Amino acid sequence: MRNNAAGKSEGIEQVQPPGIWPSKFMRELRPELYSDTKDRETHVLSASVLEYHLDSITSRNQTHDFEVFCRKLCERTICPNLRPQTGPDGGGDSKADTETYPVAEEISGLTYVGVANGSEKWAFTFSAKSTWAEKVRKDVQGLIDTGRAYDKIICVTSRFAKSKNRAALEHELSEKYSVPVTIHDRTWIVKEIIENARIDLAVNYLKVGEIIKAPSRLGPLDYSRAQQLEDVERDIENPEAFRGMEQQRAMEALVAAKLSRTLERPRVETEGRFSRAIRLAEAHGSFRQKLEAEYEKIRTDFWWFDDFQSFNAAYDHFQDRAIQSDHVKNLEFLCNLNQLLVNALIHKHLTPAECRLGGRIAKLEQALTLIADDPDRPNNSLEAQTALLRIALSKLMLAHKPDELPSIWKGLTVILEKAEGLGEFDVDGLVSFIEAVGNVGGNDPAYGVLVEKLAEFIGARKGEGEGALVLLKRAEKLDFSARLDMIRWAGKAAFGLSKREYADSLIDAMHLLTLGYRSAGLLWATRASCIFAAASLVIQGEEEHQLPRVFAVTMKVWAWTALELCHLPDCLQAIQLMNGCIASMPLDEEEKAKIRGEIQELDIALGCYFLNLQEDDLRKLEAIPDILEAFGLFMARTGLLFSLGYTDLLREDGSLPKEEPDENVMQILAMLKSQALAERGRGPLIVNSEGPQTFATTILGMKVEVLIDGSESIAVAELVLGSLEAFFATIIEQRVVPHTELFRIITAQSDGIQEPVVEANALDMTCTITWPRGFPVAQLERQHDVRKFFMSVCGHVLSAACVVEDMAALLENLFSDAAAQQRMIMIATAQNSYRRLTSRGFTRLGDWSNLVRRSYPFRGQQIELPRIERPARGETSAKPDTGMPEFKDHKEVAVSSVINVHAWDQAKWRGCGYLQFGNQHPPVMAVLFENEAAARKIFEHWRERFGSVDANEELAVSIIRNLPQASPHHYCIQFSSSLAGAGMKSLRPAFMATRSMTMQPGDGVNLENFLNSYRQFKIFNLIPAVLASSPRFLFELGVLKRNLTVKSASDVRENDVEWVALRIHGHKAV
Repeated sequence: MRNNAAGKSEGIEQVQPPGIWPSKFMRELRPELYSDTKDRETHVLSASVLEYHLDSITSRNQTHDFEVFCRKLCERTICPNLRPQTGPDGGGDSKADTETYPVAEEISGLTYVGVANGSEKWAFTFSAKSTWAEKVRKDVQGLIDTGRAYDKIICVTSRFAKSKNRAALEHELSEKYSVPVTIHDRTWIVKEIIENARIDLAVNYLKVGEIIKAPSRLGPLDYSRAQQLEDVERDIENPEAFRGMEQQRAMEALVAAKLSRTLERPRVETEGRFSRAIRLAEAHGSFRQKLEAEYEKIRTDFWWFDDFQSFNAAYDHFQDRAIQSDHVKNLEFLCNLNQLLVNALIHKHLTPAECRLGGRIAKLEQALTLIADDPDRPNNSLEAQTALLRIALSKLMLAHKPDELPSIWKGLTVILEKAEGLGEFDVDGLVSFIEAVGNVGGNDPAYGVLVEKLAEFIGARKGEGEGALVLLKRAEKLDFSARLDMIRWAGKAAFGLSKREYADSLIDAMHLLTLGYRSAGLLWATRASCIFAAASLVIQGEEEHQLPRVFAVTMKVWAWTALELCHLPDCLQAIQLMNGCIASMPLDEEEKAKIRGEIQELDIALGCYFLNLQEDDLRKLEAIPDILEAFGLFMARTGLLFSLGYTDLLREDGSLPKEEPDENVMQILAMLKSQALAERGRGPLIVNSEGPQTFATTILGMKVEVLIDGSESIAVAELVLGSLEAFFATIIEQRVVPHTELFRIITAQSDGIQEPVVEANALDMTCTITWPRGFPVAQLERQHDVRKFFMSVCGHVLSAACVVEDMAALLENLFSDAAAQQRMIMIATAQNSYRRLTSRGFTRLGDWSNLVRRSYPFRGQQIELPRIERPARGETSAKPDTGMPEFKDHKEVAVSSVINVHAWDQAKWRGCGYLQFGNQHPPVMAVLFENEAAARKIFEHWRERFGSVDANEELAVSIIRNLPQASPHHYCIQFSSSLAGAGMKSLRPAFMATRSMTMQPGDGVNLENFLNSYRQFKIFNLIPAVLASSPRFLFELGVLKRNLTVKSASDVRENDVEWVALRIHGHKAV
């Protein structure tokens, strides 16, 4: 049953006519909250008739009936676990007429009538004798003499007893026997039967009174509620029904209390159920459950029982608890009760002195102001501002200042304007409030403006949401073969559904977007979308007191995504939450077993990951084996301790069985090391420590690294990578080709700037982001500027690292059809979502330091585990007739490029020259440039990558002779990545940048001399040269090479890299 208790205003907007009680007023306003049964079977009995009947019990020989009646009455009012009498009628054996039987604590806590006693032993005596005091003394003496060690004795008499005499006798007997003795007389019996609506007991067991059988017309709502109440009570009373799910039992107890209230059951019954709900919530419930159970009890006193004194007396205790919360949804309960205080004061149900309204409002305003001033939680802040305006309206009404009401309407108009960009904001509650205060707003022009703004707001919001539902349905029909379309449609849908009233559909869209990003190899965008969905589920769970079952699946996706990102803190956090699902969610054994199995798979994958780590990374993990053990990740612990060099410890504790031979253990660990994850999880290890750290992704086959100088920049790095992936997600379908293998983004914090700054260095393939220190990436007031900045970062990467056939057309497609901007907006919320999910901005390994018993310093492993090779994947086929492969995964394609495109463009390559030094030195090929700085950059990049010798032959130099329809002395020369070099070992299709030129010398002497010398030495030196009046050779930047490809144009085939040069320069191959 979904709870909307705090989502509605509690009544300022509906002014009660004088003399109307709250229950009558609310019954007319909301009849569905009350019983709809018109006629009932009624028990009729007056107090005087009951008193006479009790006085004549003995004369009518109804002693046995009276004892049964008393036991049934005590079961309802004092203690439900009573045995039938143990002696003859009238208690003639001087022993107990009834006594308690022991009940387990978990069962005794489920009762909603009487005292929740289970372990103490109480005795009861019942008597109709006129000499009541003598009978009580005799019964108590008899009970003590049995030696049964009763903890409490309760005596019930059908006679009147003066309060003074009764109290004196209770004190006397309690002191004498050291056992508390309580005496209940006829006055107590009449009160419990007549005033507390238990007349049915007197009718059924004493045969007094009458039953008026009016025509019974059980209302349709009551019929359904009664059935539901019966089912709920049956489950609550079953100790096994909620074993391990005590929080769920507390929720069901509150449901039962609210059903009892709506059915208008006797007050003592309804209050008993609320007391049970409060008791169970206190024992097992969340903070919000504790608040809600108490809130509903107080609210019931006001709206159902018109009991203003009980309502007022309970307010302060509830207030003290509620203001501890920094979540406005919890404080809404207190706001509603505060409004009821205002109503009670206006309608003179309470006096100003009783209400103490000034101090109570001040406390509430103070708590709300703290939340309203928090820029990091925009939805929470805006809802607090709305609540403050509601309080301000009440204060103006009490002060009779209608002239100041326009300030309230203007404030609510501002709230609507701010709410336009906030998906979680409770629009329904605000709309209800604005509509309900219409009688107060009257003809005020400011209120008219507010209503117009409200109509415009609802129309735009509803229209956008309904349109987004259509997009979501389109996305749901796609399979993963159309993953880019899935990203496109789900991204558009998610943006349009980012509204509280579409919460369920938004979660569906984010799950779909998560899976779409993941299937496209975009793991940072996957992470952000997954965390958004998880946070939305947590919000839903807070309101419904129960996390949806899909939360466990969401955590599994997050854990695997984190593992592939090598993000160890995230992975452990997700696994911890999966364990929490098993412990706290209402899952059956099959569902729990499934989650345990999924955790076991993650355990194995982590073990594989640790076995593949190098020493530098292993040294960062010396403190976590105990954390892994605490999480039940024993394979992961084994893999890590083995890699750290603690084989002896693993043998001692049985992780590696002592009786198992070394070769068998090594075989098992080798198989673990060779799992499929070893191929996928190859990024830099992320531990979120205080020092420098590297984050990475692959976009269009190009590796992008973000380097941070400390933990302050973690959020910036996460948002950069998520934004880049969202921006580039669908670009893979366009004719956009990266020309560099690696693009680096360096982040730094600065005290000297107010706005973030991005600067790109195209020659170095780097980008520098300078971030104002202390400037939060999730600050609401700056979200537009932050998103604009990260859009600028994406633009810098696109222009610096990619070749784009038609930039204008690409950007048009990105921002209209592909909706890249909307996807980036969803990514930008990840920080708020992460904080909502984990209560912190990011997770460190140190957050589990309480689980660490010792450290395991790296020793090194003497035995090198072999890798068991796995079959290689097949190649991606090309589209027919286009020559352009069709890619759906950003990791399906590679970039292999030794050409720095921007440096070559700036250097202005003009040709090649050749130098020979006889038999003393290898020949030299000089690459002639006009711009020395850019020329130096080209060769510095090569020497940084290869060294002074290109030992792995990553650079391919090709000379293509005998060009068709050209002079025999003319030839093409090309520089590119080698297809056989280290960078091209993967079977994935690769993008490659080349530089080529047709040389047109008058004769072939220089080239022939160079080639003859090369054939003699088998090597040549490649150097830059700067064109001047005479070329200046930069020998200090030379790269020694062994391979040189010399081909005739007629020998070049389509799959040869030299084909590119012939095609570019218009030389048709034979």
